[in-house]
Amino acid sequence: MNETLQAFSDFLSEPRRLLILSHKNPDGDAVGSASGLQIILRNAGHQVQAAVPDDSPDFLKWLPGNKEILIFDKKSGSKAVIEEFEKCEMILCVDFNSSDRLAEMEPFFKARKVPAFLIDHHPARGSFTDYAIVDERMGSTSELVFNIIRELGWLKFVSDSAATSLLAGIMTDTVGFRVSCSYPEIFETVAELMRLGADKDRIHDEVYNQFSAWRMKLLGFSLEQKMTVLSELKTAYIALTRAELKKYHHKKGDTEGFVNYPLSIADIRFSVLFTEQEDHIKLSLRSRGTFPANEFAARYFKGGGHVNAAGGRYFGTMTEALAYFETVLESYREMLLK
Repeated sequence: MNETLQAFSDFLSEPRRLLILSHKNPDGDAVGSASGLQIILRNAGHQVQAAVPDDSPDFLKWLPGNKEILIFDKKSGSKAVIEEFEKCEMILCVDFNSSDRLAEMEPFFKARKVPAFLIDHHPARGSFTDYAIVDERMGSTSELVFNIIRELGWLKFVSDSAATSLLAGIMTDTVGFRVSCSYPEIFETVAELMRLGADKDRIHDEVYNQFSAWRMKLLGFSLEQKMTVLSELKTAYIALTRAELKKYHHKKGDTEGFVNYPLSIADIRFSVLFTEQEDHIKLSLRSRGTFPANEFAARYFKGGGHVNAAGGRYFGTMTEALAYFETVLESYREMLLK
C-alpha cells in the first residue's frame, strides 16, 4: 500500500463525516463513482454525503444511490450542500481534474478547512487537493475506486447496489467497452463486480435502451442533415443549434453518444459534436488511434480530457465556432493523415 493510500486508510480507521464531490454535467462515471463510493463508505460506518453542481441525465436517475446525491441548486439544494462543506472532516473528489469543474460549488471548496482527496483517471491539470490517486491508464474513475477499495480490504462493504453503480461508471465511460479498455484487468474487475452483485444487463438496458422517440429523430436529423464530413482531413463533425435541439424536444443527455457515430465511417479518425448552449458552444471530441483529442481541445477550445475523448468550449456563434474549427484543424493535417 503506497503512502497516500495508507494515509487515507489511517484517516478512515474511525467513523468520519465525509463529503464526496463530482463535476458539473455529471456523466455515468461521475454518478457511478460518487454513488458507489458513498454506499461503500456508509456500509463501512462513515457519515457520507455526495454532491454535484447540477443534475444528471434521465438515463442515470435509476442508479442506486443517485437519489441521495445532493444537487447544488440555488432554489433548493445549495443550503444542504453548504452545510456539508461546513461540517465534513474530509472532501473526496472523484472524476475531475480541476476545481473549476465544480462550477458554483468551487468557492466553497476553495474555502475548505479540511483535507481534500482526489481519485481520478484524467490527465492532471495541476494540483488542487491535499492528496491524490490519479491513474490515467484506467478506463474510468469507477474502476479506480474499486481498485482502491480492494486494496484497502473493504470488499465486504461492497453491496450489490454499490457494485452496480461502479459497473455503470465503467460501462458508460468506456462507451460499452469500446474505448479505453484494451487491457485485461478491466474485465477481471467487471467479473468481480458481477460476482458482488452488479446487474450488468439492467445497466445496459437502462443506459442504452430507454431513449425517447424524439431523441431517435434528433439522431436521424443529426446524421442526415447536420453531419459534415471532411474526407481530406479524416474528420467529421455534427453541429446542433439551440433552435434545432428545441425542435426535437431535447432533454439533458439526449445527445449523449452522438459524437461517436461519425467514427464508424471508414477512414474517419476525428469526430466532434458542437451543441449550442445559452452562452457558449459546447464541444465533445472523440478520436481513433493516437490522434490527441485532448491536446486539440486544450490548445484551441479551453478544454481537455483523454487522448481519445475530450471536451471543450467556444465563446461565440456557431458559425464562428465552425469556421475557427476548420481553420485550426489544418494545423493537425499531417497528424490526421498519418
